[in-house]
Amino acid sequence: PMLLRVLRVARILRILRLLKGAKELRNLIVTMVLSFPSLMNVGSMLALVTFIYAVLGVQLFCFVRPGAELNEHRNFRSMGAATLLLIQCLTGDGWSTLMADVSAGPERGCDPNLIPTDCGDRDAALPYFLSYLFIGVYCLFY
Repeated sequence: PMLLRVLRVARILRILRLLKGAKELRNLIVTMVLSFPSLMNVGSMLALVTFIYAVLGVQLFCFVRPGAELNEHRNFRSMGAATLLLIQCLTGDGWSTLMADVSAGPERGCDPNLIPTDCGDRDAALPYFLSYLFIGVYCLFY
């Protein structure tokens, strides 16, 4: 069995011999390797922005009553769920309906007299989502 593993590795090394003859492919791989640190910088900046907005989202919208897009899987009740939700919003997946869910008032059946209330925050939802999308898209595409 050990000899078979060594032979499999040797088969993979044949691909590296192709790089000696294909100058364009070698240039492409070198370019990818050289651009990797820049991609790490952009990725870490996007992760930092997403983390900050996830903390803010958990503080603002943790107790909001579920709606059309806000459900048991997509919510702001934990940091993990909020982070995944914000990554989905960054792709454009139903962020406007989600914004409407977290800004819903007593017309959806929530009780504004509860402490903490299960109503959304209309004043915070619009700047929260729009600023996250503008900053996130800027980090992602520029």
